[in-house]
Amino acid sequence: MLDPETTNNVPQHLGTGINPFRVLRYRGYKFVWSSEALSLWAIEMEIIVLAMFVLRDTGSPLLVGLIGALKFAGTLLGPLYGLMVDRFDRKILLVWVRISGVLLTIILTGLIVTDTLQLWHAYVIVTAGSMVRMLDLVLIQALTADAVPSHSLHSAIGLSRSTLDGARVVGSITGGAIFELLGLNWAYVAISVLYLLATLAAFKVDLGAAAVKVGPGGIRSGLNEGLRYIRQSELLPGLIFFSFLIEFSVFPLVNGLMTVIGDELYGLGGTGIGILAAAASFGALSGALILGMRQNVANPGRIMIIGSASWHVLMLALALTPPLWLFVVLLLLWGFSGGTTFVAMVVGLLRAAPAETRGRVMGIRSLGIYGLPLGLLLGGWISEEAGSAVMLGTLGGIGLSATFLAAYRWPALLRRQPMGDREFRT
Repeated sequence: MLDPETTNNVPQHLGTGINPFRVLRYRGYKFVWSSEALSLWAIEMEIIVLAMFVLRDTGSPLLVGLIGALKFAGTLLGPLYGLMVDRFDRKILLVWVRISGVLLTIILTGLIVTDTLQLWHAYVIVTAGSMVRMLDLVLIQALTADAVPSHSLHSAIGLSRSTLDGARVVGSITGGAIFELLGLNWAYVAISVLYLLATLAAFKVDLGAAAVKVGPGGIRSGLNEGLRYIRQSELLPGLIFFSFLIEFSVFPLVNGLMTVIGDELYGLGGTGIGILAAAASFGALSGALILGMRQNVANPGRIMIIGSASWHVLMLALALTPPLWLFVVLLLLWGFSGGTTFVAMVVGLLRAAPAETRGRVMGIRSLGIYGLPLGLLLGGWISEEAGSAVMLGTLGGIGLSATFLAAYRWPALLRRQPMGDREFRT
């Protein structure tokens, strides 16, 4: 029997206060988050360790970039993964995802220890890992919505986003330090241990009867059902549009173009560019945490639109090339707007999608990631032809215009979303 405090009439106290970890009192989410956090730390360590290995082995920045690009190889399968998340038991899927990660890491560690690792081995294993990682992304988002009530969903998504930003900092530093001090062997031993702990946490996930599974059927019919639900929704088309927009107009800055900006506009070297990137990441971390600590978020769509408008206005301010100290301050505010916007967007998507279609909705949403390479190509071309300031102004202007057009096209985004909570265990 559930404790009375865990029913949907009372649990709002769990989402209040200034403690961002309060949402971990929900028993199911505690282990979903633990498994996610350990896996993210391992992934970020692996990215930096493999990049250093490839650079030392080949001396080619292009081949290093290819390792990074292969992380997105599984994105095209997002809708299919979403159908899997809706069709099968999500805890069992999570366990198999984690076991797959452990096996791939053990294979790579074995090649390293036996001194038989070749470059193509790394590329094949990274590509295989990317296929598993996209399923992991869709699955974790669906499990999060299963594990916490709707009124606390913003806290869980904010904590997850903050965990990702923190893993990028801590994982990169830790992975690089172990690689330099102890070598590739011990770096991969540490990564293997983290993947193993993430797997053990997955076994502890207990959602009770939270998720609703759809019946068997063909792949095409299942995907068509998900697409039909999205088309009929007042909210989902607009939210998915925003998922593409921010990948296209904003995320290129923190996925490659910051180096160009720092070098051209301020003549910065590696350390200075790192400070710019850290300012943006710290702002995003703060925005995600602060939104997550709010007692309730009744209008995630409205927060997303306001945040997106602020995000792009700040890009226009950055395009004016202010003094470096002011540029850093604006980057902090820019990152803060981004953190709140992203969390609000994911919360809106998860609330608007019922449990039986949630996997497919998030799988289709994952295709928005392809906005990133398009934005990188456009931003890189503009920077080369007209300079980084023009690039900032162009992407900021496109994003701001698209934000206002989307708010006009999908007015439901500005309305309050209903929150029908089930009972949850703490």
